[in-house]
Amino acid sequence: MTASVHLDDCKYVHLGIFDFLTFREKRLDAEAFEKALKNGWHFIDCLPYWMPDETCFEDKGYVDEAVTVDPDSLRPYPFEADACLAIADYSGDSAAISPRATLKRLVEKAGEMGLEPFGGFEFEVIYLEEDGETLRAKGWDDVEPAMLHNRCWSAVAPATDADFLAHVQDQIRAAGISLDHHCMELGPGCVEYTLGTDPLVKAADDAALFKDFTKALARQENMTASFVAQLDDGFPGQCGHVILSLKNKNGEPALADPNGPHGLSETGRAFLGGIVALTPELMSMFAPTVNAYRRLRPGNWAPRAANWGIGNYTCGVRVVTHTPEETRFEFRLPGADIEPHVAAAMMLGAGLWGIENKADPGEPVTGNGRLVDVPEDRALPLSLETAARRFAQSDAAKALFGEAFVKHYAARCAAEAAAFHAHVSGFERARYLETS
Repeated sequence: MTASVHLDDCKYVHLGIFDFLTFREKRLDAEAFEKALKNGWHFIDCLPYWMPDETCFEDKGYVDEAVTVDPDSLRPYPFEADACLAIADYSGDSAAISPRATLKRLVEKAGEMGLEPFGGFEFEVIYLEEDGETLRAKGWDDVEPAMLHNRCWSAVAPATDADFLAHVQDQIRAAGISLDHHCMELGPGCVEYTLGTDPLVKAADDAALFKDFTKALARQENMTASFVAQLDDGFPGQCGHVILSLKNKNGEPALADPNGPHGLSETGRAFLGGIVALTPELMSMFAPTVNAYRRLRPGNWAPRAANWGIGNYTCGVRVVTHTPEETRFEFRLPGADIEPHVAAAMMLGAGLWGIENKADPGEPVTGNGRLVDVPEDRALPLSLETAARRFAQSDAAKALFGEAFVKHYAARCAAEAAAFHAHVSGFERARYLETS
């Protein structure tokens, strides 16, 4: 169990599957859920193909597919009395192309290597003084942030908006989601939430549900919670950092060695080397939208290179080595629009590849990591199309995630980019109508 809840306490269970966007669920009574838990369940196999506009990127004959309920995933559902939530995974062909199942395979691989991965996530959220009706009426333009008085690390906003912020934090924790703290971030409406450290699959489950539930809690107050990586040019970029650590089979920290270079063990250096080496070709796994690439620009705090530094916030990977137990890697390139299971699989997979290949991360950056020149082979793709093509051609990706996942995910990213570029914005008309 991920929280203090028992099926006997639940009259209803919200049972669902994570796709590349959100948690897709159905509400079952307890008897129906117990049957699903014992005998298996079925769900239409279209979820891996589902897109933000409620279409599928591939036209095929969709059918019911066998689904297995994760018995350890039962957790409280704070939005409804006497209700719980549980997570299932496809157990047929779709398992090869689904986010959570892919992460679970990487965690199993780590276990075979004598390692147990732990992780957490950090999200910046912008609360908007908008609901669904006002967003549609405005055509999603000129959105207004809430908490206009907010400033970074403000002491004023937490006091002024204490009731709302406390309600969000209490409800998130009531859902069995590990939440360490929140603080006010850069600009009106912006709050940063740091989730707790858990076994990596649980951490990704928490992060994905955190996004869904934060949106729901905002809507209850006639607001909108934005996880768009770059909401507008007048807003700061929003992060979705992935934080990862490893323990060995004896339960001891595996990344640290106080006597090693920069406090890292041989395993830690190789794991870090894998992340640095593979980030450019696996980038679409943590930058899955066209918008994600807008955040990686001057003017934002976001790093812009596959590099690393000790405690350095301007690097792609911030390495923290205060003590062996605290030693961890904070992957700072991802934005808030990540699918947590996919981003965690990318980071874990790249690190395990680094261990297998004895990857050398090189020396840490000691200055501004955003301004340091990087070799051409370490340069990041600048668009979703380029990232998807590079991912599709990656031999390391195919070895780590399977050819079926790589082909599917690259096709999904290409379809998302094509949908975006089929739309002409008002900015383009204003820029080109009189000058073309």
